[in-house]
Amino acid sequence: MSTSILYHAFGLKGIQHESLRYLGDSVLFSARPTDRYLKCPRCGEKSTVFKGHKRRLFRMSPMGRKRCFLYLLLHRLRCRECGHLWWQHLPFMDGNRRYVRAFALTVLDFLQLCTIRAVSEYLGVGWDMVKEIHKEKLSLLYRTLPLGEVRQVGIDEFSLRKGHEYMTVVTDLETGRILHAVEGKGKEDIRPFLETLSRKAKRLEAVTMDMSSSYYSAVRQFLPDVDIVFDRFHIMGLMNQALDEIRRQQQKELDDLGQKTLKGNRFLLLQNYDSLEPDRQARLDALLDVNQPLLTAHTMKEQLRLFWEKTNPESAKGFLDVWLKDAMESGIKELAGVAKTLAGYRTGILNFFKHFITNGVVEGINNKIKTLKRQAYGFRDMVYFKLRLYHLHTQRYSLTG
Repeated sequence: MSTSILYHAFGLKGIQHESLRYLGDSVLFSARPTDRYLKCPRCGEKSTVFKGHKRRLFRMSPMGRKRCFLYLLLHRLRCRECGHLWWQHLPFMDGNRRYVRAFALTVLDFLQLCTIRAVSEYLGVGWDMVKEIHKEKLSLLYRTLPLGEVRQVGIDEFSLRKGHEYMTVVTDLETGRILHAVEGKGKEDIRPFLETLSRKAKRLEAVTMDMSSSYYSAVRQFLPDVDIVFDRFHIMGLMNQALDEIRRQQQKELDDLGQKTLKGNRFLLLQNYDSLEPDRQARLDALLDVNQPLLTAHTMKEQLRLFWEKTNPESAKGFLDVWLKDAMESGIKELAGVAKTLAGYRTGILNFFKHFITNGVVEGINNKIKTLKRQAYGFRDMVYFKLRLYHLHTQRYSLTG
């Protein structure tokens, strides 16, 4: 009966149960090999001579709240035909590891629901064992990533740790899968992967990104036939930075009463006007009525938002040209600076109306990365961290409570 349990419950083949012992919160199964896998690994001959034996202890999947172990007798054998000498190796054994294959599968199942620390505490093993099991599995899964069907990708960076250390990720916008992760955010950092994309991603149509000069020059060099689409949220972020700079400048120049009027209204200016509550809209209107530079800048910001609502490239092109002209002639250097920047990236901005893509998927991935880093309290093994990033599209996070 116990031999049947070892096979059906733990997936152990080729052994015969001997005894069962209960040691506190653990269950110890003693067993010995059968003759099923008794053959020479070199020539396949089944005629062997016993040359010694030893016992090995293997960890198995738990039964309920009981930890289970296999105490297995193994023989050292010599082949009568070729003279090869070896220790028995059974299908459920994973190299020299002190756990059976089914235990590794249990760890991987738990990792879909829990953190490494939680799994290690529940199973009563070290977190490094859990991590290595997961790392080995992910290495097999993501040894190569499919690039042939990729049509649209997004490039963005996130803070790896304090001290201005960054990592760049390239994400498939259609599937949400991270295709590549590399330390740094310079041209040379992403160059090798862009060269790989140019060879393998034959259907690639567009790349969305912020207005980073290093990303732009790298994509232009290695993917010259692919459209670059500048992310709308980064463009609006650039406009908001200019608006905030104008607010700070006005606050410095005004008297005490004017400074008190502007103080504490930063987010009121940066929020979308139509998303404000009526009382906050009235408060903002009163503020803008007494400050002409802020009124002009805020009006230009709200007008720029309308650009993304255009339905065709022709109307968008005309709208952008008028907006750039008005910003340049506004007499406000911060607005003129934004206009100069956008004019230099005009084609990439208008490409939005050709592909209608943004970096929204990438920003969502960045939020998942923050959750992953927070759960792990940082990563010391960078190879494992990258593998976790490649696996991130399978994770599902939800609010609890």
